[in-house]
Amino acid sequence: MKTTRTGVFAATIAVVMAGAVVAATVNEAISDPQRAEANSERDGARKPGQVLPFIGLAEGDVVLDWGAGGGYWTELFSGVVGDSGKVYAHQNAGERFESQKAALRAQFSPFGNIELLPLERGAALPLGDNSVDAIMVSYLFHHMHYADGAGESFPDSSTALFAEFERVLKPGGTVIIIEHAAADGSGRAESGGWHRTPPEMAKSDLRALGYEFVADAPEIFHNPDDDLRNVWFEQGLQGKTTTFVHKYRTPE
Repeated sequence: MKTTRTGVFAATIAVVMAGAVVAATVNEAISDPQRAEANSERDGARKPGQVLPFIGLAEGDVVLDWGAGGGYWTELFSGVVGDSGKVYAHQNAGERFESQKAALRAQFSPFGNIELLPLERGAALPLGDNSVDAIMVSYLFHHMHYADGAGESFPDSSTALFAEFERVLKPGGTVIIIEHAAADGSGRAESGGWHRTPPEMAKSDLRALGYEFVADAPEIFHNPDDDLRNVWFEQGLQGKTTTFVHKYRTPE
């Protein structure tokens, strides 16, 4: 089929406009005055202006922020997916969560589309099959890739968790892994002790579970002074580590 110059021009304009809309939405989410001040202060280190476009969320999406903590990504996702979207802020159930529950509810209440999701460790997700568009796992994978007694195998508990992720994700849904990078070739116990994960190990683990590796963004967090073989918080590297950002996808 022949493509006219007019058609090419219109398609180009559409792409540019779509990019402008995405950029505007991301900027609005970042500048939202409802965000907690402590979260906004972390923007320099977390680089949401680069990470959010890489994730590629759209208005109306449903997102699970796994291990949401103080809600850094939760609040940003809320602004990107809009009123027609939903963000689940997972927390580990227990005494610590109970002591923070009232404050978190007050913090998230103005956003209108955030729901706290406290769960016991190992519990099934109280979400329907094929109901979630994207899952964020930020700086937690180093707790998942190694367990005492598992040696160089991906732990059974983590295998079960990612099976739950696949169950609730829509076909083609995405998992985003943000993690302090360890030197490739380092073992699980060694890299776990550094509170890091080798990027190639993460790829191998998730591919073995049936996830498709889509892309990474190595340019976002790179520090040539980080040798990838250290306990980063003992080296003054808070917010300065070389960090990998991976996007994975479930089968269509």
